[in-house]
Amino acid sequence: MKRGIFLGLVGLGLLVWCGSAQALYTPNPAGRWAENRFFLAGDFTYNANKDLDGGGEIKDQVGFFARPAFSIARNVMIYGRVGAMDGKHLDSGFAGGFGVQGAYVLPRHPEWAIGGAFDFLYWDTGSGPFDLTYIEYQFTPAFSYNVPSIPQLTPYAGVAFDFLGSDFDEDKPFGLVMGTNYDPTNRVRLDAQFRVISETGFFISAGYMF
Repeated sequence: MKRGIFLGLVGLGLLVWCGSAQALYTPNPAGRWAENRFFLAGDFTYNANKDLDGGGEIKDQVGFFARPAFSIARNVMIYGRVGAMDGKHLDSGFAGGFGVQGAYVLPRHPEWAIGGAFDFLYWDTGSGPFDLTYIEYQFTPAFSYNVPSIPQLTPYAGVAFDFLGSDFDEDKPFGLVMGTNYDPTNRVRLDAQFRVISETGFFISAGYMF
């Protein structure tokens, strides 16, 4: 029954995937991590469009990031990101930020976990005669399901409350996040994520646990 509810939510999200996007992404907000481990990932993100308050939108955002992270406790991870972003009618520029995420595994149903993440992103979008700064904050509560028959696979879904600062103002602050982790070994983690409703975007990631 619980598995059916989860799959139903994922299916609903895929059906509404033609909605509207943003620059900020959150790795699995309900992810599971061994404690006191260093993790380094390379991330790619693409967003088709992001609606702005008062009309207008940012289109075709592309970002490349290195994401170093450290698990300060079991299933609690702090991370940074550093890289560059580009967008239609906006120059390529430095982008960086940080985040924290944590998860609680249900004792009676250890395949399930609930969690959340907080993220911050800064992007220098200076273009032409303008010097525009893009600042974004996001809180993402979520749940994940570690598939018992495929323990390397952990799908997740959640909601994203997203806010812009500085020179931009977002039209819609609410969205849906869905994706999955896949761990082919106990040191390698792959992640794929889609973002819908308030945004249309995705990111893919590959990382190594030291």
